[in-house]
Amino acid sequence: MKNINKIFITAVTILSLFVISCDNFLEPESENRLTQEDVVGNPVFAEGWVLKAYTNLPTNYTFNLDVVSDDAQVNDPNSSINLMNKGGWTAAQNPISAWTKGYEMNLYLNTLLENADKVVWFPSDAVKNENYKKRIIAEARGLRAWWCFQLLQNHAGVGTDGVLLGFPIVDRVIKPTDFQFLPRNTFKECVDFILADCDAAIAGLPLRWEGTDPVIGSRNLNRISGLAAMTIKSTVALYAASPSYSASGASTWAAAADYASKVIVSNGGLVLAATDGEFYNNFASKEIFWSSSRVLNKSTWEADNFPPSLFGRGKTNPSQNLVEAFGMADGKPIQGNPSFIPTNPYANRDPRLTKYIIFNNQSFSGATIKTYENSGIDGLNNTVSSTVTGYYLKKFLNPLAKLNPAGVVSGSDRFYTYSRYTEALLNFAEAANEVGGPDYNVNGFTPRAVINAIRTRSGISTAYVTTITSTDAMRTLIRNERRIELCFEGFRFWDLRRWGLTNTIKEDLKGMRISNDQTTYTPFSASVRNYQDFQLYGPIPLAETQKYSIIQNKGW
Repeated sequence: MKNINKIFITAVTILSLFVISCDNFLEPESENRLTQEDVVGNPVFAEGWVLKAYTNLPTNYTFNLDVVSDDAQVNDPNSSINLMNKGGWTAAQNPISAWTKGYEMNLYLNTLLENADKVVWFPSDAVKNENYKKRIIAEARGLRAWWCFQLLQNHAGVGTDGVLLGFPIVDRVIKPTDFQFLPRNTFKECVDFILADCDAAIAGLPLRWEGTDPVIGSRNLNRISGLAAMTIKSTVALYAASPSYSASGASTWAAAADYASKVIVSNGGLVLAATDGEFYNNFASKEIFWSSSRVLNKSTWEADNFPPSLFGRGKTNPSQNLVEAFGMADGKPIQGNPSFIPTNPYANRDPRLTKYIIFNNQSFSGATIKTYENSGIDGLNNTVSSTVTGYYLKKFLNPLAKLNPAGVVSGSDRFYTYSRYTEALLNFAEAANEVGGPDYNVNGFTPRAVINAIRTRSGISTAYVTTITSTDAMRTLIRNERRIELCFEGFRFWDLRRWGLTNTIKEDLKGMRISNDQTTYTPFSASVRNYQDFQLYGPIPLAETQKYSIIQNKGW
């Protein structure tokens, strides 16, 4: 994101003095305003409309969506995100709402799209000017697709009128008073709108930002890419085809499989590097289609999540539910597997378990983390910073980081990933299997081949996958692979809901209690999950329903 970092302070800081319609924004003094003509007349200022939508993307993994799923629990009982698990998810109190920021960012992007033709981006080079304009419009369309998908994912649902609805589509700059009269569009209309934006982005963006070309070269790294836009398109179609949304007729499994297969083709096929499984340690990983810029020597994630013996707050605690999703090294599930030893439950497991989760007696950052009863500061429920499930987070954390307040505090390079190859692979496997089963071929790829490639990358035998012959059995495997591969990346909460798994969202989150002599391992209920069936869908913010007669989702 070199280009973004260079001009962001100038463009957006000055642009912030230029007011565009939104009743939630502060009104500056009139003498501090830039007119629209001022911004259009300066390409640096004009680009600020797009940069604003970039700089408001998430850059920090909070793991909030993971601790409101069945994958993890936060060790702070009073956190707002924990209250959501206890029945505190309401239309008035929604800590995961995307409404305000989504519309604010769309406002900036719509302003750019309405004015891009008026801006002279490169006065001295007509060809470069035209290419740059094409690219920045494509970026704006891709970013709008990303932000609109956040609105769709968080706020679409069956309305009180019984219709599957999305969000009010705003494809232009409007006055604040006009917004208060916009009805919700149908779910299908929203999907069509997002897919059209994705198509425009794909047509105008390079697959990757590579080479020396000033318009489409590597200097633009960390802006949305063509492969990222293609992946967003496949994800939106996947959601629309899923059980909770399929009645809308907005997409089909076949369309989702086709879109995802094109990502695979465009990315060179099923060539996966073993190191890409830990993409978060390699900023240059080909697994990554789009990420934030790299921040050097940061230790925030470690400070939040290291075990307390390593001077961390131990906040994000993986669940026993998630641990049980990791099978054995032979590729088979632990359930009914004779190689699974209940008194030594972490032996001979899927190698990803050791990479993503810290369990009892695991070596980490030069220490042995002990979570059994009376084991010390890292033990279950020992202090306010200790685990409440018997596990600590490992994925995304750098074991070389040092937090010792008496010594040198050091971190590592950090970045946030918005789009990566494995998401597209799993999108394909799920959709293609629903169309025609494990060996359904789309553009030369099958669900079985994709899952085998992912497992081979992780060092797992493919023999078990060979035994799966039915769509139902493959569905179970694919959903489990998705849970493992994308854990702690914010997918599980919404995956459960698009699949319509009302029973699973209400199951207690489990932990593991280990006896002092470490001979007895007993799962226990670490946290209740107080969700209702109607909470497959998120709410429209209460404040919006109080402004005008916008239709709320059922139950809220």
